[in-house]
Amino acid sequence: MIKIIQIKLQILKKVGFKRLRDSFISNFGLFWLFTEPGALFFPEKLNFGWIGYLWLAIIAMVFAFIQRFPRRSVCRTLSSPDSEIEIKIGDLFEQQGHLVIGLNDVFDTELGEIIKPSSVQGQFLTKTYSSDRLKLDADIENALQVYNYPRNEEVNKKLGKTWRYPIGTTITLGSHDNRYFLTAYGYMGNDMKVESNSDYIWQSLSKLWQEVRLKGHSIDVSIPIIGADLARTNHPRMALAKLIITSFVIASKEKFITRKLTVMIHPKDIESVDFYELEEFLTSACF
Repeated sequence: MIKIIQIKLQILKKVGFKRLRDSFISNFGLFWLFTEPGALFFPEKLNFGWIGYLWLAIIAMVFAFIQRFPRRSVCRTLSSPDSEIEIKIGDLFEQQGHLVIGLNDVFDTELGEIIKPSSVQGQFLTKTYSSDRLKLDADIENALQVYNYPRNEEVNKKLGKTWRYPIGTTITLGSHDNRYFLTAYGYMGNDMKVESNSDYIWQSLSKLWQEVRLKGHSIDVSIPIIGADLARTNHPRMALAKLIITSFVIASKEKFITRKLTVMIHPKDIESVDFYELEEFLTSACF
C-alpha cells in the first residue's frame, strides 16, 4: 500500500500546474456556461454574489484534481481494428499473457559483465527460468535453428556468444497461453557494450508484430520500453515509448496483431516518464 501511494505521488508531480490550470479553466467555463443563463430565469435564486462564485471556483478546482488524479494505467481503443493499447506502471513479469523480451544480436544470456541482473533480460533468466542459463540457451538455440535465420560468427568477441543474427531477429519461447517473444534490437559490441538506434528498434518492432500475428493467437501482449538503459539509443524513455505505440498503431492498421498491447513502465522509471503526456499522445495516436 505504501509503495502504491509513493508511485501515485511521483505521478502527481508530473501533472504540473499547466495541466491543472487548463482543467480548472475548462471546468469553470463549463459551470459558468450553465449558471449564467440560469440566472436570467431565476435571478433571485442564483444571485449568490462573490461567495457563490468563489464556491464555483473551488468546485472547478476539485474537479480538476479529480480529472488529473494519479492513475497507474490508461487504455485507449484503436479506431481500427478492434485492438487496445494500454500504458501501465508496474512489473512486466507480473502481467498475464505474452511478454516481449528485448535481447542483443547474439542472444547473450550470461549475467554479470554481459547482462545486467536487474535488466529485463536478467530478470527473464532468474524469474522465468529460475536462473537455469543452460536451459534458456538450449531453448533459444533450438528456436533459432527452427527459424533458420542467417548468422555470422564473431571471432573477436571474447565473452558470451559469438554467432551474430540480423537486427530484428525474433523467436518465440513458452507455451500457447504464455509466450515469450525475444527480439534482437541492439548490436552487442566486442567491448560488451550494446548499441542501438531508432532504426534498429523500429526494425525489431516490425519483425516482432509479424511474429505476434503468427504465434500470439490474439492473447494480450505486454512489452517493456525496449531500447532504454544499456542500449545507448540516445533516446529518452518518452521517445521510445512513443515509438513503440506508433509502430503498433501503424502495423495494426495494416493487419490485426492482438487484442491488447500493454506498454509497461517500471515504477523506478516514473521520474523519467511523463505519464500524462503519454496519455495525451496515446489518445491522439489511436484516432
